[in-house]
Amino acid sequence: MKWNRLLLAICTVFLVAACAKMDIPQPPQLNVSLPVAGAEEAVWSSSEHQGQPVLVAVMASYCGWCKRSLPALEAANAEFKDKGVEVVGIYVDDDEDAVLDIINQYGLKSTILYQGGQTAQDLMVQGFPHIMLFDKDHNMIKIWSGYSDTLAEEYQKEINKLLD
Repeated sequence: MKWNRLLLAICTVFLVAACAKMDIPQPPQLNVSLPVAGAEEAVWSSSEHQGQPVLVAVMASYCGWCKRSLPALEAANAEFKDKGVEVVGIYVDDDEDAVLDIINQYGLKSTILYQGGQTAQDLMVQGFPHIMLFDKDHNMIKIWSGYSDTLAEEYQKEINKLLD
């Protein structure tokens, strides 16, 4: 019986030591500096919005589900822009014209960035649309992956919790 306990204790020590050495991925922080679509030579930088919550939607111009999510993004922008929340769309496209077509087609008023391929990788995006809510210190606090008919309500609920 003593040998069983000793063996169990040794195995536990090795298991704890192995787990302590594991690299557990940390959620990414917001660290973005990208060109603003339609604004010649303008660059949006997350560092200029430190102290503000930021809702970020990473999308692609060819993504149908991204286009369906745009009304929810715009509703969040309309409701929370004046309350200090920055709403940003980041397109992975390098082609500014493709992004401008979407801005014009959908009448977007939120800040829309492009050339966000590397940013999408840095934020560990694995599909589109990929929406993230960052607190005022730019720590990620919520992720929405894919499209849902309830996105607008979900954004509203989570942003209101953040502002309370």
